[in-house]
Formats: sequence, structure tokens, C-alpha cells
Amino acid sequence: MKKKKNNKKKKILFVVFLVVVLVIGMIIGYSTAYFTATVINNPDPKNTIITTGNMAIEFSDGPEVKLEKTIPGNSVTKTFSIKNTGTLDAYYNINLSDLVNDFADKNDLVYTLTSTDGGANVSETVVPSSSGVIVTNKLIGINTTHNYSLKIEFKETNDNQDDNIGKNFSAKISVNDIR
Repeated sequence: MKKKKNNKKKKILFVVFLVVVLVIGMIIGYSTAYFTATVINNPDPKNTIITTGNMAIEFSDGPEVKLEKTIPGNSVTKTFSIKNTGTLDAYYNINLSDLVNDFADKNDLVYTLTSTDGGANVSETVVPSSSGVIVTNKLIGINTTHNYSLKIEFKETNDNQDDNIGKNFSAKISVNDIR
């Protein structure tokens, strides 16, 4: 008789265990799906919108920024917007990823990031040599949009810059929601 009760208890515990594992799996799966960035299907790949749980990033001509075969004074400007589409204030970082900077004198290549509507502003700064964060922990309110202009420039220094003539820079702009 005791053996039947023990078997019944084991079966009940096994069923409870399976239910708990299933519920945990569903929660993890839902959370991962909710916070995974998705690219909205768009027939024009240069007009890209990336959405996460709280943020939407819109590039009018894609996330890539390139300055190729440069001479002093050359520059490129990239515009993009970040919108908080969630129900809470959020913080974000702006990153330059997949960065290639083959300038011999890194100080000749500078960037300026400008926002006139509450976003971060970065005055003229030397472009990093590798991928990394250029804006950290920027607060964005609910239903707020920060519009940005990122300018990369081969700065004219009035010195001999022959070692950088014809060099290249490229990177992708990405934004991540931080909690």
C-alpha cells in the first residue's frame, strides 16, 4: 500500500516538475522574442527601421557611414532618429560597430554628433580606432524622438597629411536600450 502512495507522489511531483519547466520555458521564450530587435520588412533596404521593446531607430539611408579615399576637408554626414515607443522612460547607448579606421594619424579623423531636440551632443572628438560606444546612458522620455546628425570629417590641419590621403573609414551606427 505504501509503495502505491510513493509511486503516486512521484508521479504528481514529476507532473508538477514538467509544468514548472514548461512555464519557465514559455516565459524565457516570450521575453527573448519581445526584446529581440527586429528589422521591419521594407522593400527599400536603405530606409531601415529597427525596433526593440522600447526603442525604434530610423535611418533615412541605412546604418552605414563611410568616408572613402579621403583628402583633407572631406566629410560625410549621417542622420538618424531614435524614438521611445514604450510605456516607460528609457536609457540608450549609441555605438559605432564594425568600425574600420585605416588612418595613419588617427587625430586627423574627427566626429561631431548633434541633436537639437534633447538628444546627446558630442563636440569635435577623435574617431575611435575600434568599435565602441560614443554616447552612454542617454535618457529618452515616453513618445519622445531624438534626431541626430553625425558628421565624420578628415580635418584639415595645415600640416603635412600625406600619410592619410586616400585612407578609409567605415562603421555602422547602432543603438541599444539599456535597463
